[in-house]
Amino acid sequence: MATHAYGAGPIKGYEVGPIPMEAAFTSDFPLAEGVGVQEIVDKQEVERRVMDVRPGMYAKYMPSRIEEGGAGTHFTGGRYLFETWDDVLDYERFTSEELEFEPGVKFWSRPFFLNVERFVWRVAGAHNFLPLEEHHVSRFERFRYEGDADLAVERAWASLRDEAEARGLGAVWLLHQPEQRLIGIHSVASREASAGLEAEVSLGSLLPESLAAERYFDRTSRILSLWLPKSRLAGGVPSAYPMSPPLPLPTVPVQVPAA
Repeated sequence: MATHAYGAGPIKGYEVGPIPMEAAFTSDFPLAEGVGVQEIVDKQEVERRVMDVRPGMYAKYMPSRIEEGGAGTHFTGGRYLFETWDDVLDYERFTSEELEFEPGVKFWSRPFFLNVERFVWRVAGAHNFLPLEEHHVSRFERFRYEGDADLAVERAWASLRDEAEARGLGAVWLLHQPEQRLIGIHSVASREASAGLEAEVSLGSLLPESLAAERYFDRTSRILSLWLPKSRLAGGVPSAYPMSPPLPLPTVPVQVPAA
């Protein structure tokens, strides 16, 4: 398997077009004060090597948004796609019940992860319009809704996909959590289109009126890193840092595959 320096080398195994994944996982949380951007970049690159080998993971987008003013809170988390519902449940179980990077501290209970919100989702649709090398900024929105959404969400997918393509977006996912009556929309833009992503009318405006969908979360972020298990297995880069610069590259040693 070839090795590549951070920020260099090809991404392999990811195509433009429909993404045939059934499930997703998302997390959102602020980091505790004093955790620097370089520190979290290095941590996630080392920890990726344990986490992205879980069954069925397609990719992870790790967001980074630092609020201006005050303490400059750093918000991060993850947006993942998985092949099957069983795969995403396995990931939730593994990270909640088994994974420890500090002895005796489960992953989601780390003291520098504050007020973690995480969800497992069913995927109504997902599509890449641009190569992953051009995925630089992401927007994630969550909506509460009323009524029966199963068919309504599936029928809304074609309209959302077509509108995302018309806007020149890099990718879009439509997610559904019927047990909690939630809908999620993850949209991605290139560096050139990133300035308008946050200001654009929400793709949620295309959800059927019958759902009475109410948006309660909306965050646009730079993409701090991409975890790319399909690329790793194909001999490409295992991770990418599309917004470096200005965000930093890892300073930890590059992973060397076993012979």
